[in-house]
Amino acid sequence: MPASGRPTRTFLLDTNVFVAAVKDPRRETATLRLLLSCLERDDVALVGNPFWVEEMVRYAEAFRSETATWLVGALLARTRIARVARRHVAVCARFVTTPDPADVLHAATCLQEGAILVSNDRHFRRVRDEGIVEVWTVAEAVRRLLPG
Repeated sequence: MPASGRPTRTFLLDTNVFVAAVKDPRRETATLRLLLSCLERDDVALVGNPFWVEEMVRYAEAFRSETATWLVGALLARTRIARVARRHVAVCARFVTTPDPADVLHAATCLQEGAILVSNDRHFRRVRDEGIVEVWTVAEAVRRLLPG
């Protein structure tokens, strides 16, 4: 248990969380505060997968801001990259309705690692509703993880 006395929870922060945080680098949004909090907290662990890394780097390059570059670097340094077993991918492929294989892999990563997926992507509703993976919206994550 971390020094905070709270049990550690593991999260996969979907790339749409990163995009929401950096799309206007002059504004300090709740989503940006959420990402910064996740980086600082000792009761939060972050997990990703190789597709997640590719997406994060691609978005950081697209936004071309100091904030995006710094934030993606900090996220990559703090996130454990998992190799996902095929059986988890097969389970999630039945419930994630998207043409993007990265989304299936994100859900499978969460299934394998016992992580909460933070995303506003509607493609994850069925995997959430079926109880396969716990999925929080960004607003829910802000409400549950940010103080006051």
